[in-house]
Amino acid sequence: MSSYNSVLSFQEGLPDGFMMRPFSESDVLQNTVEQLLRKLQETRDGSQWIILVALTSATVERLADTETPMEGLTYRVQWDGSAALIKVVAGHTHLMVTDELTRAIENRISVMHNPPIHKWNGHAAYRPTTTNGKQPDQSFLPLSRWSTTSQAWGFPTLVVETGVPQSLLRLRANAKWWFANTNGEVRIVLIVIVSRAGFRIEKWQLAPPGLARPLSEGDIHALRQQNPPIPPLFEQPAAVQQAYAAQEIEVTEEKIVGGPLVIPFVALFGQFPNPGQQDIVLGSEGFRFGG
Repeated sequence: MSSYNSVLSFQEGLPDGFMMRPFSESDVLQNTVEQLLRKLQETRDGSQWIILVALTSATVERLADTETPMEGLTYRVQWDGSAALIKVVAGHTHLMVTDELTRAIENRISVMHNPPIHKWNGHAAYRPTTTNGKQPDQSFLPLSRWSTTSQAWGFPTLVVETGVPQSLLRLRANAKWWFANTNGEVRIVLIVIVSRAGFRIEKWQLAPPGLARPLSEGDIHALRQQNPPIPPLFEQPAAVQQAYAAQEIEVTEEKIVGGPLVIPFVALFGQFPNPGQQDIVLGSEGFRFGG
């Protein structure tokens, strides 16, 4: 993809107030990130996004390193050629909510009979091609995805993307990026929106092939009635994919609407459950996190 087209794709779903600038020096970028973070911490909403252009391949590699080159600041990066999209992590609460969701899922796995071998891979970058890639906020790898010939890890089955309320549309675009750039090998993307009132979780996945394009509200309703809706367990090229939100859950101190969150075992591990193994179900007791 050309740099111009990359920038256009990065702008999809971005809120007002995103920044775009050529990369100059890392200390200048750090100052920009600090400025954005201060605004986010004051309002707990707004833009957490910076588009960088005119990057060298060496700069991209530094940005994609899991050991952040900006002291005391946390971000996630997506890149395509010489352009990159930076998401500034909006403070400790966002890290905590992501970590606690991870822990809640892990707790359900740990009590299974002979839980399958797996790994949480954090925000390590995934590279569909030699010129593009992305960091999630968290990702899950069953044993079958632990190595490929093209990168140190295969693609995850589950990805978590966390952000502020104004980032929702962009995070939905991110979910579609994961599906499109892995040919559907990413089975589920959990979008987590953190706000003053609580948090929202959207569980995105691909619809099975053969449905009308675009998906109608009736199609989505019918898919959501399945118990649970299971994403296709095979590769789908981007051109035929249709992503949808299989669940939307609102969590506040007073109530939970739309739960429980259900993650199909077969989608997570790439195998059907044995006796004593089951789908991951997070009900009210599983959402006691977020602070």
